[in-house]
Amino acid sequence: MKKQIAAAVLLLVALGTVASFGAYQAGVFDNDPVQAQAADPKPGADKEEKKEEAAPPKGEKTDDGLEYKIPFERGEGSVKFARQNEMLRVDYDVRLPYSAGDGQGARGSSIDLMLSVDGIHGRHLFFFPNPLWLPNPQNTLSAYRFEASYSKDTDAPTRLDTDPTFVGDSNVTYWDHWTATMWVDLRLMIIPGNTPTSLADSWYAGLVVGNQAATVVFPSGMDMYNPAKTPDSMMNFKFSELPELEEIDDSPFDTFTEQEDAMHEAQRTIIAKLRVRDTKGAWGEIKSSAEKWPSALWGLYLRWLASAQGLAESQDDVLKFEKEYVNAGLGQSSAHIQYLFDLLADGNTEGAKKHADSIFKSGLCTGRAETDGYMRLQWAQRCTMWGEVAEAQAQQDYITEHKELLEDNNFRIDFNFQRASLAIRKGESAEAVKIYEAMLKDERKVLDAKQFNQIQHALQFQRQAVEQWEEEQKFQKEDADKTNPRLVIETAKGKIVVELFEDDAPNTTAALVKLAKDEFWDGLNFHRVEPNFVAQGGDPNGDGSGSPGWRLKSEISRRNHFRGTFAMARSQDPNSQGCQFYVCLSNNESVLSLSGKYVVAGRVIEGMDVADQLRVGDKIKTIRAENLRDHEYTPETLPE
Repeated sequence: MKKQIAAAVLLLVALGTVASFGAYQAGVFDNDPVQAQAADPKPGADKEEKKEEAAPPKGEKTDDGLEYKIPFERGEGSVKFARQNEMLRVDYDVRLPYSAGDGQGARGSSIDLMLSVDGIHGRHLFFFPNPLWLPNPQNTLSAYRFEASYSKDTDAPTRLDTDPTFVGDSNVTYWDHWTATMWVDLRLMIIPGNTPTSLADSWYAGLVVGNQAATVVFPSGMDMYNPAKTPDSMMNFKFSELPELEEIDDSPFDTFTEQEDAMHEAQRTIIAKLRVRDTKGAWGEIKSSAEKWPSALWGLYLRWLASAQGLAESQDDVLKFEKEYVNAGLGQSSAHIQYLFDLLADGNTEGAKKHADSIFKSGLCTGRAETDGYMRLQWAQRCTMWGEVAEAQAQQDYITEHKELLEDNNFRIDFNFQRASLAIRKGESAEAVKIYEAMLKDERKVLDAKQFNQIQHALQFQRQAVEQWEEEQKFQKEDADKTNPRLVIETAKGKIVVELFEDDAPNTTAALVKLAKDEFWDGLNFHRVEPNFVAQGGDPNGDGSGSPGWRLKSEISRRNHFRGTFAMARSQDPNSQGCQFYVCLSNNESVLSLSGKYVVAGRVIEGMDVADQLRVGDKIKTIRAENLRDHEYTPETLPE
């Protein structure tokens, strides 16, 4: 119950900015071209020389509409104008990397249809095909559409709070292809030249279509903020001459406004239940909404978000819901990165690699060097964390070969940090030192204060690791002339062989050999795996609280912590070692800081690649002791 309450609080906090539409209602629209122009007008815009305007495009009349091709720089699209149910029907077909927003209020793909009769007064009709955002408690504005008016006499469009003159429907569940339809009731558009009783026949039209990654103004000569400044650049058509489509029985206005109202009611119900910590009710409403509206991204987003914060029944559900959300909001790089991380955390390395490959081949990355480099670097970082060093190296090699990616200072700095991280993950502290020192020498002018301090801090630990590793190599030469016991750990992922440092920790070694002979660890699991840190197991309780029934006195020695170190877990009491052990997975600061605090019992001499693949819950099939010296291994123990 405590976990569910905590999850409800976390989810409500996560929805805090999503659920409050204050900025949206106040007219401050993130990434909204109309409001951006209003808030920060271009100095001297009215005094600029008027550019030579291109002739407006000519549409092609077909059986189902007057069609115009939309020339995206990276992609393609079209728009068709037709008549249906005495309304203007506008169909969009767009092929480009889709972005649905980020769930925190950032706008995704949208359509801005501008209509005018006289060319100097008109309306912006904004339609968001599938937003993620939730409404505020007052719900005074639909999240799916809003309108603004413009004229030659005003500097910026004016927001309208009247009943909408249009509705829209969409299908965005494609990789790089989404469609949308808008129905505009021209009788409701009260502008100069058009009234409910005297409908205009000749109309000017313009479009802004796309998302934050790829947006096009169509026709290109039109002023996207105030078309009244460039009326001659707009498309022009007669409503009476548009192809007339077969009437549909159900009014689009009734159908889609009813659907939006139902969605908003569901959203308000979810928020209300979370506020009173009715987690069961909120989770039921979230799941119901996602099933009722399978292409509504907000429902899929909430189902994943809530499940990831503890409301789902299993980790399998988290991954399932996350995959459904990623499939529907395919242009969201952050969602892909999180999904890749969770696949790796779950041990589904092949699934993660397959998904990463599909991203790199998709419209999200192809032809977009900036996004391609960013996604590959993020993937390399996740692979580094979870020990997929070969894959991380492959992505680094790709970036190195594509030198255009490294021309950007910020990207190059991030890339070098990643190179150092991979070296540290592999236990190559000397290589990390070289990378950091080169950054200080070659990139000093472009490093900010935070980056500079980060490098200096990391260098302190990595230089220390280099010195300690030189000492460790001397100790290992000594070990080569000795007979040191070994533990052979058979896991679900493969075999790990550990050489025990009997001369440095004799009593600890005796205890480990005894536990192995008693088959104490057989069938237990690894209950803790921290990426890029340690894999810990050997607890009979399976949660970090168990012991063999006794304790061992601390034997902290000259041996330090590095990648591959095999050491003993304990509580706050220095003399509380028992049966729990851990394997260090990196040479990072967290690992190096353990030196002198925990007993180093040995080192992995075979199977570090297996250790890298360990995940929480992986079984210890057996642990056997071998290569023993010719004496009994009887530890001196302390009572619990």
